[in-house]
Formats: sequence, C-alpha cells, structure tokens
Amino acid sequence: MRKIALISTITLVTLSAFAGKNMQFNRSLNLSADRLSAVEFDVGAGSLEIVGTSGDEIKINATIESDDFRDMENLVEYFENKMKFSIERQSEYAMVYAKSKESFNWGKSKNVMIHLQVELPKDMDLEVDDGSGSMTIENIGGMVAIDDGSGTITLRNIANDVEVEDGSGSLFMDNIQGDVSIEDGSGTIELKRISGSVTVEDGSGGIHATDVGGNFRVDDGSGEIEVKQLHGRFKLVDDGSGSVYVNGEKWDKK
Repeated sequence: MRKIALISTITLVTLSAFAGKNMQFNRSLNLSADRLSAVEFDVGAGSLEIVGTSGDEIKINATIESDDFRDMENLVEYFENKMKFSIERQSEYAMVYAKSKESFNWGKSKNVMIHLQVELPKDMDLEVDDGSGSMTIENIGGMVAIDDGSGTITLRNIANDVEVEDGSGSLFMDNIQGDVSIEDGSGTIELKRISGSVTVEDGSGGIHATDVGGNFRVDDGSGEIEVKQLHGRFKLVDDGSGSVYVNGEKWDKK
C-alpha cells in the first residue's frame, strides 16, 4: 500500500556506557491510531511486549542493547546506519520496523538487539513477523497472527482468533475467546481456557490443554498429548510417538 506518512518521535537516553561492557540506550516512537484498524510488526532480535489499552495512540519504547561495541558513540552510529526503527501509517494499518536493514553477514555484522514495549488500542488486529526473542501479547480484542523464528511466546486475554507459526520455543496461551491455529516446529505447547476450537500441527514437544470449548484437532510428530475438560470432539490425525490422554482417558491411536 502507498505510504501516507512516516511519524517517529524519537528520544535518546543513555542507560549505560561502560567500555567493553553491555551497552544500552532508549528510543521511542508514537503514532495516532485514528482511522487505523491493525498494526503489523516486522522485527528481528530482541524481546517484544505488546499490551492492549483503552488509549487512542500506538506507543513504542525500545531498549537497544549490545556488547559488541567499545563505546556508546559507535553503538549509536551503527544503530542509525544499519538498523531500521520506524512506525509508518499505511492506509488503514500501521507498520512497525525494528530490525537490521540488511541480511546478516556473519563476518561483519554486530549483535544488536532491540527490545520493544508496546501499548496500542486493544481492539486492533495484530500481525507479527519476529526473528528471535521472547514475545508477550496481552489484552487484545482483534485477531492475532504470529510468524516467529525462535523464543518463548505468551498470549493472554485475546478476544478473537489466534494463528501462530513458530519455529522453536515454548508456547503458552490463556483465555483466548476465538479459535486457535498452531503450526509449531519444536517446544512445549500449553493452552488454557480456549473458547473456540484448536488445530495443532506440531513437530516435537509436549502438548497440554485445559478447558477447550470447541473441537481439538492435532497432527503431532513426537511428545505427550494431554487434553483436559474438552467440550468438543477430539481428532488425532497422526502421532509419531508419545502417549495421548483426552479427558482423563488414554486415547486409542488406531
């Protein structure tokens, strides 16, 4: 979509600047959410925390961190030249970038992480494309779609459908009001209080679910599956190894 505006209110605060030690500084972005219905995140290495609020503005606080630099000036210069940190209004959605501008070159690249703390209107839809690092999303009324490389993912109090495609790392969800779809490479999956139906395609790692209002469909490579308080139907498409228990009874895989 055509870019309409680029708004970035940026502040720089030095937190620590000890030569040879871990260095950090802060920057921030904000954008009015007027006439916006969704936010997309394209982020690289670093943690991501998103909280839905009753406000009418998207607020982003970032901590830029690295131990690959000898002084703060070099870190800031590298960040400004090699990293992309911005929020852009594009038609009816906002686009947030917090990542390297270029593909990794292991001989020259520096290890720079951007940790984000985000507040946004709770009724907006979210789409997250994340490289690595832990992720927490809470109190969202819109739909949530996540494509994640690695790192723990925690979702709480989502009042709509959730779709997750995850490479590795544990996944925890609690109080999801819509349907849940998960495609996971490896890592434990724990689900609680899911009002809708659940579909899981999992490579390896245990799956534990409690209080699922709809149906539960799973295609699993390896790992124990335990589903409690399932109110709908259970369907096991395939299971390589690991025991399966549904509502307290061992499931016959045949």
